[in-house]
Amino acid sequence: MIRLDLSTAVAIYTFITVIGVLLLWIFFERDKKPTHYVSEKKQIWQCAICTHNYVDSLHEVISKCPQCGSLNKRQ
Repeated sequence: MIRLDLSTAVAIYTFITVIGVLLLWIFFERDKKPTHYVSEKKQIWQCAICTHNYVDSLHEVISKCPQCGSLNKRQ
């Protein structure tokens, strides 16, 4: 019979558990493909008052300039 003290038995049990979790993680993650995020349609606007260029994806016809606050209409 093999004699083990308590600290060695706990270390072996912890090591086997960590290796098991690592192998399960690798098994379940190997088929997962990275997600590709698609950004929404963005428009580049130029303010008619201060000529500041900015990107706005929320508005389609009228947009508010973030620098001066004036409203801009799509041309």
